[in-house]
Amino acid sequence: MSTIEQLTSFVTTVESGSFSAAARKLGKVQSAVSQNIMNMEIDTGLQLFDRTGRYPTLTVKGEKLLPQARAVIAQHRRLAQQVDALESDEVSKLTLAIDEGIPYGNLIKLLPELEKAHPALELEFLCASSQDVIQLVIDKRASSGLVFSDNLYPESIDFETLGTVEFDLLVSPLHPLAQMDSAHIDILKLHRQLVISSKGSKTTWFNQAHSPDVWHADNYYVLLELAKSGFGWTLLPLHLAKDALEANALCKVPVQFEQLGWQANVDVIQHSSVQVAANDTLRTLLRRLLQM
Repeated sequence: MSTIEQLTSFVTTVESGSFSAAARKLGKVQSAVSQNIMNMEIDTGLQLFDRTGRYPTLTVKGEKLLPQARAVIAQHRRLAQQVDALESDEVSKLTLAIDEGIPYGNLIKLLPELEKAHPALELEFLCASSQDVIQLVIDKRASSGLVFSDNLYPESIDFETLGTVEFDLLVSPLHPLAQMDSAHIDILKLHRQLVISSKGSKTTWFNQAHSPDVWHADNYYVLLELAKSGFGWTLLPLHLAKDALEANALCKVPVQFEQLGWQANVDVIQHSSVQVAANDTLRTLLRRLLQM
């Protein structure tokens, strides 16, 4: 069975492109890295690298082994971090960053259970757009995040899907779009769109603009107020717009084509290297968030 040191040398060589580069990254001499990989090849009975060229290249068998090697290293790292957390007597702090478009009101109802399980826990809550929440977790400013799903999370981010939130195309009843049935999506392009955005410049499928005339905001409450005031059309979480719809301050855009509304997945995300004792408890509680 391969050791963690052998697996680390193997994966680092793949990522670095050579034995010497891997040695520099690991702070070892090149002979140690080469020996680790040779021992791993002996233990597995597999040739992992083709060494005939200037730089080692993965064999077919090495390519198939690579994902499992990465998974074992990641699990070993989490185990070591958990041991450190259990040995520590420090009071833990949990920072949860939340996209304001997610119905987090029920979270308050779950907090007594978190408080009971971790009475010394210090809690901090941050609100931002999903892209900003993801960055807060990447930067380890937040321990966990609640976001609308992004399929391009970096490898350092662990995530779990909790459920879905329904969005729909909304506008003020006094807006021209509310006065007619739009025959095709190009009609929308003739009117200003109100779009969610991040504090940075990153654009994803979630905040793509369809109209050339766009106003941006980094939270849905601003978009809600702008739409109610007739400044444009927007996609909003229906739970957030419920009161405005019931008060006829907003309405769904009448269209003859397929609706732009959709079910957006909600994920809880955590950085794999950040270990807070309460994170596992929090994740267990959050699985009930959208079912309450």
